[in-house]
Amino acid sequence: MISLDFNRENLSPTMPMVFNQANCAALFDKMPEETFKRGKVIFWNRQSSFKYVYLVTEGMVKISSLHQQKELLEDYFQEGEILNCQAIFGDQPTSLCAVAMVSNTTIKKIPLPLFRQAIRSNHHLYEEVLDNLSASLKRTQDRLLRMTLLSANQRVYHFLASHALKSGRKVGFEYVIKPVLTHLEIGNIAGVGRQTVTTVLNDLRRDGIIHFNRRYLIVRDLEALLERSRVEQ
Repeated sequence: MISLDFNRENLSPTMPMVFNQANCAALFDKMPEETFKRGKVIFWNRQSSFKYVYLVTEGMVKISSLHQQKELLEDYFQEGEILNCQAIFGDQPTSLCAVAMVSNTTIKKIPLPLFRQAIRSNHHLYEEVLDNLSASLKRTQDRLLRMTLLSANQRVYHFLASHALKSGRKVGFEYVIKPVLTHLEIGNIAGVGRQTVTTVLNDLRRDGIIHFNRRYLIVRDLEALLERSRVEQ
């Protein structure tokens, strides 16, 4: 058993923190939450704050890189998901940046050396980290595959359906998503322009499949949304 904890200023050992946990999320239980407004930087890897592993406890976080002054979405994380696990295996590209995608995004963080120490002492945690990295890689591969196989409109349909299933609150046969991503953010994830997202959302609202305003989005007919996202054989 490893027993360590940290004070707020320098995260030096001060109080017991037990690392014999059954899963990685439990490592964050006693860590304070930090809340970020939409668009606020959580970390970028030229800062000391990059030397942490993070748990999203509410909201969404995107990881982006900069290439020739253009932003490229690397991945996005939602409630219950751990990010920056790849840092435990070595240095990362200097252009990575994590940003809150919705208001009131909250995270917890653990210093990287202590996270490494925890997973070294528990092979179940190590396996979970590998699963986490594998899931992130699969999300990226799936996004690339959809950009090859699906039209721009279909990629928006697919994201809305998957986002409703993962983050929406089911009310009867409908799914309520709150807060709502901007059209630009949906476009970044789906790999389409903001105007395409606006056109698709308006068409879906006209057809009664979704309803939305600035505060929430309701998927009224998930099956119809899924059907529109399928590749024709």
